[in-house]
Amino acid sequence: MNVIKEAFDFVKRQISIADNYNPNADVVLFDGNCSDLLKEIPSSSVDLVITSPPYNLGKKYEKKMSLPAYLKNQEPVIVELVRVLADTGNLCWQVGNYVEKGEVFPLDIYYYDIFKRFGLKLRNRIIWRFNHGLHCKNRFSGRYEVILWFSKTDDYIFNLDPVRVPAKYPGKR
Repeated sequence: MNVIKEAFDFVKRQISIADNYNPNADVVLFDGNCSDLLKEIPSSSVDLVITSPPYNLGKKYEKKMSLPAYLKNQEPVIVELVRVLADTGNLCWQVGNYVEKGEVFPLDIYYYDIFKRFGLKLRNRIIWRFNHGLHCKNRFSGRYEVILWFSKTDDYIFNLDPVRVPAKYPGKR
């Protein structure tokens, strides 16, 4: 019964939504260039960043460019994310693969060096596997993306218990 009551209380609660940075808002729905929003956020004030930047595929919201130009284009955003990230915070950067003329370029490998240059420490390389997407004819279809999880310091927040998977063989050491 508590679960139903909690769900009902959540629905009744007024959620404040802002269209620009507002530290008192429950949600910010910003429709624009993320660089503009990041400039409004105070330094070292964000505990968790989860983002999935464009993959340089030439979709209507991005201009396809050479791989080096694309990576260079992402650096100003990374600089701002590092600036707003708290010392105990975490940054999760989700990317897939860039494909050019049939060759696959795993973007997480290229991004790793950029994040290291800005002093971040890789905590995990998380694989997200899914069952949908485009079907390839000359190679296996890409059915995964990579989430690079970085922290600024060794004193980062990580709460394992809420996401812990029960042991497959309890009691086995």
